[in-house]
Amino acid sequence: MLEALGEVIYTFRKDVDGPPEALVHLFLGSKEDPSQTKDQHNLTPLELFYSDPKRPLICAFNFPAVALTLGRRRWSELRETYFSLTTSLTCGVRRTLAASLGELAKIIGMDNTQKDLLSVWWLYIDSEDESVRTKALESLYDIIGVVGNEMGRSLVQGLLTRWDGDTFRGWREREMVLKNIVSWVNRIGLGSALVARGLLLKGLEDNVAAVREAAIVAVSFSFPFPCFCAPIVFPRSLRCGFYFHHSERSSMIFVVTYDSWQPRQSIEDV
Repeated sequence: MLEALGEVIYTFRKDVDGPPEALVHLFLGSKEDPSQTKDQHNLTPLELFYSDPKRPLICAFNFPAVALTLGRRRWSELRETYFSLTTSLTCGVRRTLAASLGELAKIIGMDNTQKDLLSVWWLYIDSEDESVRTKALESLYDIIGVVGNEMGRSLVQGLLTRWDGDTFRGWREREMVLKNIVSWVNRIGLGSALVARGLLLKGLEDNVAAVREAAIVAVSFSFPFPCFCAPIVFPRSLRCGFYFHHSERSSMIFVVTYDSWQPRQSIEDV
């Protein structure tokens, strides 16, 4: 029954009065787990339903559908249960919630997202589990679309800070940042170009080839933005900039220093 409860609630999405309160209460569950205070053999069927060990994961998976059915005006009825789920130590629950942050943000709107979801997003960006961090990164584009340019810039700036702090220990998540940086900048606007340029520099200096290649491709797509090609300061105060050359056969990124032109890497058929 628990597996189907979210789908049942969702069938009421076009109903003016929404789903029956009894169904919503069944989904939200009990504030206290009955199995923590009573012997398993003495639990009622309803208490067994509330204490199902699969409940957190199932509820996390169904939360966007339930939130969509109730609408943003009833988010206050869901937020306590939502926050309770976000504190779960189960990786599957956290990964599922991280993956749905963008969709949930679009459902509950800017004010609720800024007040309630951004703290959850940062919680998952700082997670010890790479898969949770990756899912949170995947949701950023949709989150920026909800919270607006100014807040979006601060989120991208925070990613640069986390990269500096060695949060992104897996090379795939660093690659993901670079593969998405252009779409984030396009959504936020040129005000984020300086921060994005810092992420591109991190990628070009990365010790993993796939990350460096993602940075090079990102620079090529960033070429129309002059802010990306402005001089920046490398470690040891080496001043340089990125320049992109394209021909029918190949594309090449040049790292330009104060006294030389050096081809960094070329990619055929970009």
